[in-house]
Amino acid sequence: MSIASIFDLDGTLYSGHITLGIALHHRTHRVKRIPLYTYMAAHMPLWGLLKIGLLSEETSREIWARNLGWTVRGWTTKEAEEAFAWISEEYVLPRVHAEMMTRLRDHQAAGHRVILLSGTFTPLLTEIGRRLGIDETVGTTLVLKEGHYTGSSEPPVCQGRFKVTRLEQYLERGEDILWSESYAYADSYTDLPLLERVGNPVAVYPDQKLAAHAQEHGWAIIDHP
Repeated sequence: MSIASIFDLDGTLYSGHITLGIALHHRTHRVKRIPLYTYMAAHMPLWGLLKIGLLSEETSREIWARNLGWTVRGWTTKEAEEAFAWISEEYVLPRVHAEMMTRLRDHQAAGHRVILLSGTFTPLLTEIGRRLGIDETVGTTLVLKEGHYTGSSEPPVCQGRFKVTRLEQYLERGEDILWSESYAYADSYTDLPLLERVGNPVAVYPDQKLAAHAQEHGWAIIDHP
């Protein structure tokens, strides 16, 4: 039996959003710009639907994550690896929250299983984890056909309640987890199922709904200074 310490990525471990990191890479290197702009044009209207209450935040996030593979469609795994290395080094690492990395290192020093859990597609998340010294990552699986990414994702996307589904599927391969003593760190109310799964939930730079829920239930909160 072991204690798990589970960290969300966007908005929790670092201050950016992986979609913006991919966009920065594609614009900087002048690659895959048509798929990128198609993806952005198709999904930006979701924010309008969200704002007027015709779409839930969980559904909106799920759609964004499900189709993010459009931005790497047609690439071989080798071509994608080069982009993922750049995004990790040039976009993610400079935006990492020092306080959260200190927390993460403390959990590692305590012998906890530190797991990076995110809607980000798995190969990119794995590269980010490698550069942050995190061995275990659980993300959204991209579909490969004849060595090329098809642009599709394997359901369920690692978002909302399905983060717990994906996490538990992953953990079935290993030892049992002491959930009552485990930790989870996340910033969004859509991560409530994950936070409620552990005995030590921590709301990190939380959105308004999560902050209110955390305060009501006496959860730990890490907020901006």
